Amino acid sequence: MEGVRANSLIGVFLAVVAVVSVSACSDDGGSKIPDAGKADAPGGDNLDVGLPDAPAVEASTPDMAVADAPMADAPVTDLRLPDTQAIDSPIVPPVDAPIGDANPTEAGSIDGGTMSPVARGKYLVDHVIACSDCHTPKLPSGAPDMTKYLAGNPTFINTPAGDTLATPNLTPDPTTGLGNFTGDQIKHMFMDGIVPTASGTMALNPVMPYYVFHNLTADDADAIVAYLQSLPPVNNPIPARSAAFDLPSPANYLDPTTIPMPADTYPQKESAMRGRYLATESGLCIECHTPHLSSGPNPLDTGKFFQGGEDFSAFFAGTLDIHPVSANLTSDPTTGIGTWSTSQIVTVLHQGLDDHGMGICPPMPVGPNGAFGGLTDQDALDIATYLQSLPPAVNDVPDMCSWPPPPPPAMDAGGMDSQGPDGLAMDASAGG
Repeated sequence: MEGVRANSLIGVFLAVVAVVSVSACSDDGGSKIPDAGKADAPGGDNLDVGLPDAPAVEASTPDMAVADAPMADAPVTDLRLPDTQAIDSPIVPPVDAPIGDANPTEAGSIDGGTMSPVARGKYLVDHVIACSDCHTPKLPSGAPDMTKYLAGNPTFINTPAGDTLATPNLTPDPTTGLGNFTGDQIKHMFMDGIVPTASGTMALNPVMPYYVFHNLTADDADAIVAYLQSLPPVNNPIPARSAAFDLPSPANYLDPTTIPMPADTYPQKESAMRGRYLATESGLCIECHTPHLSSGPNPLDTGKFFQGGEDFSAFFAGTLDIHPVSANLTSDPTTGIGTWSTSQIVTVLHQGLDDHGMGICPPMPVGPNGAFGGLTDQDALDIATYLQSLPPAVNDVPDMCSWPPPPPPAMDAGGMDSQGPDGLAMDASAGG
């Protein structure tokens, strides 16, 4: 396979995921959280979902892939979902295609069943997974084109070599979206990374973190399907992915037994367990803040969960002059967030501000205009409580990003930077 690091390019995810067009995400001047992934639609790109016992494959992605960059203050509603690949013929659900049932690790939805399935699905899609960050195309300004909400992004990733990975149209349009797929088939896509085609099946590229969503509860998976099927259909043709993004089989799903658990003696264990589900099985904190492996069947380095260090700058090449790298979210007091209070973590999620009042860089979908800004107070607190329960791990991640980004250097009349030899801006009123 050509290229490298398909596993390391994100949802979002993820965010997302991520997810994106948000004011800050899994990288930071703070910490990143991936966008949510997308499912494949007819004529769209591929959705990747890790299946248990999937044969080892080298997940390769072209070098220096560049995704549409999220812009500041652009509302983020997307989680990173699987990239979808369109094939030359429309993807038509084959008759009698084997479709696996959802394989949840917990019974019941995390909200205790207080929302309708459609409302719960909308909340998950818009605020927990941030699917829109990946599956909604961008306007020239970089803001999401909400007339094509969740209708797929034809230019999600472009590489210098000319390879392209689009995200699928998730609306129920029967020609370019998911209108001809059953609910079980849609779940099979975003949970297992398997897309039915006219000639059989194909594997989603793990840029779509289906390997995380494999652990969604049955109720939440059904709620996501209910919401996607309730959307107005949007006709938005999605090109086929380039062959450089093809994989012979899905990545392995994230084994829930390897995900950090709060200790039995942890004072707020019940809250931390709810946060664990939101941060690692239905949401993408774990996907953006864990280093990715460059090859093999497992996308994430399971020995470094939440230690940060994932570089997202390629997503902003040529658009924003920023260098976001995901933060260490473990409880290490020096290199992680061990000295943070839960209220400070909630402030990051809801207001997009770190412990010094500074903005968080994209693609982290935080703040009032980001996906996580819409998290309920309880869910935000539960995520914060879970992060505080993580065992400390020393991993010093330099803060290489500030938000908003600094303005470009001022130019003098001759087109030269108005800076002195020491790099400091010169006073325009100073004499020559």
